[in-house]
Amino acid sequence: MTTEKVHVGIDIGTTSAKICAKKGKEVIFEGKRVYETDEIESENGIQNTKLILNTVIGLLKTIREKFENENLQISDIWTCGQMHGIVFWDQDSVETSDFLNTSSLYNWTYSTPNLQNFLKTLPKWNSGEIHPGFGLVTLAYLNNSSPDSLKKYNRCGTIMDLFLTYLTQNSKCFISQHNAFSWGYCSSDYTWQPEIQKFLPNWIELPTIAQDNSKVVGTWNGIRCHVASGDLQASVASLDSFEKTAYIIIGTSAQLCCLVDSNQLSTTVLPSTIVQLPYSDSQKLIAACSMNGGNALESVLKTNADKTFSSDRLCQLLVELDNTVPRLPTNLKIDPIFIPERGVSKELSIQNVRSDTTDIQILEATHEGIINNLFSLFPVSLLFTLSIKTIALVGSSQSTRFRRHIESVIDANFEVITSASAISTPAGAINFSKI
Repeated sequence: MTTEKVHVGIDIGTTSAKICAKKGKEVIFEGKRVYETDEIESENGIQNTKLILNTVIGLLKTIREKFENENLQISDIWTCGQMHGIVFWDQDSVETSDFLNTSSLYNWTYSTPNLQNFLKTLPKWNSGEIHPGFGLVTLAYLNNSSPDSLKKYNRCGTIMDLFLTYLTQNSKCFISQHNAFSWGYCSSDYTWQPEIQKFLPNWIELPTIAQDNSKVVGTWNGIRCHVASGDLQASVASLDSFEKTAYIIIGTSAQLCCLVDSNQLSTTVLPSTIVQLPYSDSQKLIAACSMNGGNALESVLKTNADKTFSSDRLCQLLVELDNTVPRLPTNLKIDPIFIPERGVSKELSIQNVRSDTTDIQILEATHEGIINNLFSLFPVSLLFTLSIKTIALVGSSQSTRFRRHIESVIDANFEVITSASAISTPAGAINFSKI
């Protein structure tokens, strides 16, 4: 009997690991494991590296055993995950995860009270703006504030890079152009910008930037392992592809993004709130990445000290908002900036809430605020400049409670469609075999 070949995609996210298996174009398995959040959650963006690794490795071993029993063989592993984070390790200790000498994971939300001022001392990044949570910013900050804490490590990478290094036992660490750019100080020729080097510890080797998004970085039990892509790029790669289309993706956070030809950007001025990310050889991903998406709905209800927050109550109210449009009090306005946005100085603002204002009215105003904020980061005028004709809604943006505010902002200037394909970052990672 012939053993059928399977491609596996893995997304190493902030709160969970997801896995997907495809045989040809058919998705034959999907799974997810949530990390034990009580052990890894931290207010300043520091996570338990070994717990995440063991969760992902356990998920991978489970699916491998399942497929062996079904006479299916995994031929390739494609990985994606949180793009900005950084972790440090001792390369000599990677033989087994139990004895792996590794730091905590400093993820995309990592910040300290001193970090914003420290940013002002760093050199300008020639290809974009730097922000707290970017990998090389975190490394430079730790080297400045507590260099001794880094002395026991000699390698660094994203959590996906460490996973692949452990899996393949490769002594050389690779990072994709997607994730290198998200670290900051990645040059247009995909080398590390020389000016940042003096701010970094000289005993920690930076990963080699792989320009090929499908580069094989090693093998695990004969299975080819490919360099990890970014989770935003993988999200877009999993969706239906349309010409001249922008995508609005709303989950915990919110993104408005579109793919454009690289040569189209030579004459386009982008605001500081827009990031220009590598995607493929011929295309860039232009995106506004708001830190405040679906998470703001929970946060706004928690601001009411007179009521105990209930997830069940929130779900009930959201269902109600999908079916009815509440009348809002005059001048009720919510700008739900619970997490600072990158590239702009905006703060949380809740105005004109009266004693008789209901939770559903507050949530309706928050939905409006989330969408208005997203379009302030990615202006409608820029969509015209980029010749966008269609807005495709993905995730929670498809719900009527968000869609009505999107349609209000764009004012019939674009066709609004619902993406038929469900967003799947692990499936998107696999799709980079063809991009």
